[in-house]
Parts: sequence; C-alpha cells; structure tokens
Amino acid sequence: MSTLLSRRHVLVAPPALLAGGLLATRPALAQGPPAAARGAIRLAGNENPLGPGPAARAALAAAAGDAWKYPMGEEMALRAMIAEREGLTPAHVLLGAGSSEILHLAALVAGAGGGEMLTCAPTFDYAAGQVRAIGGQVRELPLDAAMRFDLPALRVAVSQATRLVYLCNPNNPTGTWLPGGDLRGFIAGLPQSVTVLVDEAYLELATDVAEHSMVDRVRAGDNVIVARTFSKLHGLAGLRIGYALARPDLAARLGQLRLVALCGPGLAAAAASYRDFDFQATSRRQIAEGVAITTAALDEIGRPHTDTRGNFVFFDTGAPVAAFLGAMRERGFSLGRPYAAYPNWCRVSMGTVAQMQQFTGALRAHFGA
Repeated sequence: MSTLLSRRHVLVAPPALLAGGLLATRPALAQGPPAAARGAIRLAGNENPLGPGPAARAALAAAAGDAWKYPMGEEMALRAMIAEREGLTPAHVLLGAGSSEILHLAALVAGAGGGEMLTCAPTFDYAAGQVRAIGGQVRELPLDAAMRFDLPALRVAVSQATRLVYLCNPNNPTGTWLPGGDLRGFIAGLPQSVTVLVDEAYLELATDVAEHSMVDRVRAGDNVIVARTFSKLHGLAGLRIGYALARPDLAARLGQLRLVALCGPGLAAAAASYRDFDFQATSRRQIAEGVAITTAALDEIGRPHTDTRGNFVFFDTGAPVAAFLGAMRERGFSLGRPYAAYPNWCRVSMGTVAQMQQFTGALRAHFGA
C-alpha cells in the first residue's frame, strides 16, 4: 500500500517543504459554473446522471456498517483487481480521491522548485492550477486546427525546464482525441527527463480502450502516468475514487504525497462497478444516445460542433457564449463555463436521454429552428 502523508508527517515537515508551497491553499477541485437556479437541469459537470449501477448501490449499502474502519484491505483489493485487468502489478496502481488527486500529486512533483509543466489549452486545467499554486511554471500552447492537442508543437516546445507534459485524451472541453499510435510516437521522442501524464478520464466511454490507452507504455517502463476515474463511466463522481497506472517507482513517488485515506464505501462501490460490465455497457449506450440526439439537433440548425468522444458536446453558438448560457438558464438548463480561446463555443454535458430531448427542444427554440 502506498505511503500516506499523515497529519503527523505534516506537523514535522521540513520548513523548506512548507515554504515551497506544498501545504499552500489548494485550488478548488474545479472552477464550475455558478449555482443553477432551483430546478434547473444540470448539464455542466460531465457527470453520469445514471449514478451508481445496481452492483455499486448494493455494495454501498453493504459497506455502510463497516464505515467505522480505515479501508486498508479494500484499497489493496481494488488495486489488485485493476492490476490484474491491466496486466500490471499492484505496485503499478495508485488510488486517489478521484483522478483529480492523481493530477494534484503529479503537479506537486512537477512544480516543486519552479519546475515546468507543458500542455495545450483549453483542457481540464486542474493540474495547471496546482503547478502554479506551488510556484511552478506552466506553458500552454494552443490546440491545433482540429481542436486537438498539437503534438508536433508540444515536442518542439519541450525544454530543459520541462518536467511534465499533460495530455487529456479525449480532451475536455472539446471532446477531441488523439489516436494511440500518434501518442506512442510522441512519447518515444521525448527526453528521459520528461514524464507524460495522460488523463484518460473519458477514454473508457468507448470500447476501443486498449488501442488508444497508454497503459502499454506503462508496462514498457516509460515515464508515463495514466490517470483514470470512476466518476464518468461508473457514475461515482460524488464518491471520489480514481487511480493512476505508472511504473512502480513513479507510483511510489506520487504515493508519498497522498494526504488522506480513501472512503471505504466508495472503494466498495468502485470495486463492484469495476466488475459490472452490464452497467458499463448501459452507461455507454445512454451517453452515445444523448450525444447522437444533441449532434443531430446541432446539424439540423447548422451549428458547428466537434466529433466528441466524451460525455459532452462542444459546439459553436455563433456569438459570445455568455448570452447563450443566460438564455439556457432562463429555459431551465445549467451548462458549462466559457473558454477564452473559443469565446463563442459551449460545452453541454450529457444528461439522461429525456433531458437531452428537452435540451435540444430548447436549442431549436433559441435558434428559431
């Protein structure tokens, strides 16, 4: 089991570590949209509105009576389960409070002493915020013309100061993705001093995970950290369970910086959901149906959109997005925040099929279709 940074360790931490910002105020988990009006349909957080599947719900109920215990055994069991499926050892697996904690730990390592993280924007910016919070440097390049991570530009931009390259694949908020072969070629061309953090939070929403995941580079011993979560496909965002797959020495280094133990019932639900292939298939079908409903409406009214592999759609509203977001709030829908690089574009998360039918009705009414 990975070493945790306990409260005792915090009390005796070296002054240099404290001064370096490790214990500085942590940014919020995500800069979400303003609180929606009461009763609004929430299409803003890239959540899975199905919630936990049947097996996970049963495991949660069964685990409630054991909530008085620290969940060491449950954590080791889930690590072993993940390792077996991925062809790794438990030493390759580090659990965290959602994949956001994995990003946080990687940012601590990368940003310490002013180290640099390289990425493209817009993307999920939690890791970048963590690097900046401890005094590290972040360089953000634009996405390419297809709104994907610009791998050639990133390769050229790598410098002696670069410690970490962050790639979100599929990317949030655009939903665009990079084929596994392109990523493998990019990783092979990097200096040994650079670690690549591949955020695969949305990759499991499709069925061709093995083709595009960088887990094979972890097996090969490359400087790669793969971040995954139970928040999207499994509908467990509120229980905060995620994990990293990395070479054992990398996983151990990240694990030394963990602050807290995980939630026992959450671990039980995650383990049950990990085995519940029927529910996973149901989640994929609902998300795909919601995306199809949404993109069909956008095509009908002539609004450009990306070809998404996420549980959200990114589309051009044709005008500064703030007005559109306000109009949708008035119609009862809470959507994602604006993105500076694409001021006219909006990200809408998938709700239930019925909710997406309601949303596309509002969309057609707004654009006069």
